[in-house]
Amino acid sequence: MSEKPELDELVAPGGTSATTPGMSRRHVLKAAAGAAGSAALLGVAAEAEAAAPGSSRGRVMSHDQSGEQTLYNAFLTNGDPVNFDWNGNLYCNAEVEMAAGLLTFDENLNVVPDWAESWDVNADASVYTFHIRKDNKGWTDGHPVTAHDFVFSWPRMLNPDTGNQYSDFLSDIKYGAEFNTRTPVADTNDPLAGKVPTEADLGLKAIDDWTLEVTLAGPRANFLQKVAYQAAVPAPQWQVEEYGDKWALGGDVPIVGNGPFKVDSWEHNQVVILSKNENYWNTENVKLTKVVDPIYPPANSLLLFEEGSGNQQIDWTPLDAAGYRKYTEDPNLAPMVTPYVYPGLWMLLPQVTIPPFDNLQVRKALSHSIDRDRVQTVTNGLTTPAYCMVPAGVFGFLDDPSLQTIQNFDPAAAMEALKGTPYEGGKNWPEVTMYMRAAEEQYNADVMAADLVDQIKQNIGMDIKIQQIPQANFVQQLRELKWPLVWIRWWLDYPDPDNCYGDMFFSNYDKRPARRQAWTNKDFDDLVVAGKSEPDAAKRLAIYLEAEKVIQNDVGYVIVAYRLDQYVFKPFVKGVAVNNQGYVVPEGNIYARMLSTCYIENRPT
Repeated sequence: MSEKPELDELVAPGGTSATTPGMSRRHVLKAAAGAAGSAALLGVAAEAEAAAPGSSRGRVMSHDQSGEQTLYNAFLTNGDPVNFDWNGNLYCNAEVEMAAGLLTFDENLNVVPDWAESWDVNADASVYTFHIRKDNKGWTDGHPVTAHDFVFSWPRMLNPDTGNQYSDFLSDIKYGAEFNTRTPVADTNDPLAGKVPTEADLGLKAIDDWTLEVTLAGPRANFLQKVAYQAAVPAPQWQVEEYGDKWALGGDVPIVGNGPFKVDSWEHNQVVILSKNENYWNTENVKLTKVVDPIYPPANSLLLFEEGSGNQQIDWTPLDAAGYRKYTEDPNLAPMVTPYVYPGLWMLLPQVTIPPFDNLQVRKALSHSIDRDRVQTVTNGLTTPAYCMVPAGVFGFLDDPSLQTIQNFDPAAAMEALKGTPYEGGKNWPEVTMYMRAAEEQYNADVMAADLVDQIKQNIGMDIKIQQIPQANFVQQLRELKWPLVWIRWWLDYPDPDNCYGDMFFSNYDKRPARRQAWTNKDFDDLVVAGKSEPDAAKRLAIYLEAEKVIQNDVGYVIVAYRLDQYVFKPFVKGVAVNNQGYVVPEGNIYARMLSTCYIENRPT
């Protein structure tokens, strides 16, 4: 029997102990840049040097800023928010900092306190107890944030009737999986054997107003990471019960939240305006008094950054490939560019139930037809080749040379795989459409998609049409499992391999109701269950290496690229966090507290 691991290792395997990214900061800054014309950026270029990482953008804010502090935020690029109900709809496309959970992530992707000031974990990590800040008035209407908020909200999320596309996210809670899928408890020794659990049966208990006890289905090494993610924020029970879905739609009903900022107004398809939530526990350290979120398509990002005005302007933005070339080629603008190795990746999902991808040999041919280095080139270095599901810098990254050979670029092997199939010689292909999210030019999604289609045509003769789907409809349609081929991104929700192998690909032995693909594999599912239950970090990595080999060999997905971002900030935006690797960390999918740390200094009038 192996020695029992230390508790801090067991419950927090990520963060500062994560693998160092394989790309050095110097290499990032030297990513390929092509020719482009210079541009005059009014009021910005002259002060560009001050905006470079390592200047006054430190994590510790030493400046006492007085008066109005307004940031024009680059966040709502996927269209109008659906609502502001993160608990009911993870894909609501709302401002993240209007809500807060028990925990959150810092700029190094470590779990840190939010509404829970501390927590306890039992010996085998199957019971977690959270201690909430006492006597607070944290909701924007003055209600306190209590343990009862989570006893109400987490079952609401798990309840499939709510319609949350991520409803099974907290299914590690005792009886959570059965409650979510409406299936009887299978364990004959369990008191609920043969019965479908109710909300009251779930492993959630408010010991008192300020103490929440959570009992899980078994040991879970990564539960704190899940609690820190945006999907675990609560909803205001009194508002939900009085107004139903209208509680989060604005208009005559004020939107109540418990995050660092509160929603003041929402002009549909135009702008969302927020102000500081004076009831938030850390409000004295929040410098911004106002946040303006213009709603705009990503293709307009650079225009709003350079020439925007009024509520249609932004103070920072990611650069697409063309924007990156423009800024790095101009010596006056280049100092503004700052990189960040974002924990995200791009992949192809071939639908294994739809021809021609129901044929394993076709899926193998597809996987060998893609040159990942070429994808990196066409994005001007804004991606790096990927060979496993977990990006470098996150616990679970698998630096194993054998993985680079399973789906390696090899056109000859691709054609060889087609021998004996109806498509031998790259002929007789049916009509194939590849589906993807619309309006993601800032991530170079369209550039990569066009190049992949071209590569696949060149190497195996398959003609593919591209169909873009609006973000508001994408996830729901994706889960209908009717698309033959999908070009999809996966931004990690929390820094743990279970977020990739489990949340993305676990099929619950072909019983999971909310899936992104029809692919299922019992051996893979067994490994996913073992991986999230194993407390020893080294053993977990070994389990996930086997899981990666299973899914790559069966071509449940074709891994293509990791995300690498380049950002520009106006020089008067200060206090944006810098992580341990020296990267400025913007608002994202895991780290969601940029607005809480940054401030404005000497904005030109």
